Amino acid sequence: MEIYYESQSDWGENEYYYLHRVLHRMFFYYEKYSDEILKMDPARMSEQTKVLIYCVIRYYHNEFLFEKYSNLSDIRTVAPLEQPLVLESIPLREHTVYEDMNVVI
Repeated sequence: MEIYYESQSDWGENEYYYLHRVLHRMFFYYEKYSDEILKMDPARMSEQTKVLIYCVIRYYHNEFLFEKYSNLSDIRTVAPLEQPLVLESIPLREHTVYEDMNVVI
């Protein structure tokens, strides 16, 4: 099973950081991973995973991917997380979409 469908009930910073890196690579090199992205089912994903996908896409200003991959269109309206999702203990020094979505990297 792909990491983005796994139960995250006992995850810590390291597991979320790894998930973030996997999603980062997929959506940065979206042409290479296009087939896998097309098969993604957000209904099977946690809110944390959907927020991470949203953050990665927005960070690179690749909002067109929400249209290109219609299966991801609902992620465009995902709400910020209620509890902070910490990926690393040393936060970024700039304001980014991650901060807007309550993700600490």
